[in-house]
Amino acid sequence: MKKNFCVILIALIFTILCSCSDTGKNSATDSSAQNREPTKEPIDTADTRLANDLSVFCTSQINAARLAATKASTQKVKAFAKQNMQLYTELGNHLNQISEDYKIKLTAAPYATSKENLQHLNDIKGPSFDHAYLLQMLKDHNTMIREYNAAKNIQCVPLKTFVLSNQSTIIKQAYALSDLKDKTP
Repeated sequence: MKKNFCVILIALIFTILCSCSDTGKNSATDSSAQNREPTKEPIDTADTRLANDLSVFCTSQINAARLAATKASTQKVKAFAKQNMQLYTELGNHLNQISEDYKIKLTAAPYATSKENLQHLNDIKGPSFDHAYLLQMLKDHNTMIREYNAAKNIQCVPLKTFVLSNQSTIIKQAYALSDLKDKTP
């Protein structure tokens, strides 16, 4: 629990520092970036990798939430799963729009580990499922928070805006997962 809290705290501090360092920038730049035509320059390979990882993360969250919405034994976990499904569907759609605009080819299928994690969850029954689901989602969120923190030099402006604007959402979800996990038998 202390390790998770430290990771989340570090991510939160990083978010605050990034937002403070970005406040001096012209806000007109951000809005003009959304209204202009997609760049003709190739997207940096690190940006493409990050976009792929984000896409897989959203997809795995949706798949696991879909499973939990039907299989969880408590209403709180089912409600949280439905909330996660909606959130990550919206984030995935936004990411897909960025990828189309900037011609980033996203991975079509989840990584093998995502498939294995989903299969593992599918095999668990009863109240144990709730705990396993919340634990896996917390692990996935912490991994994504670390990846967000490592992505300091994103070149694609809309992707950078997406990451910075959604990082706090991922952190809040990690806190909510941790809290719900602690309250679930």
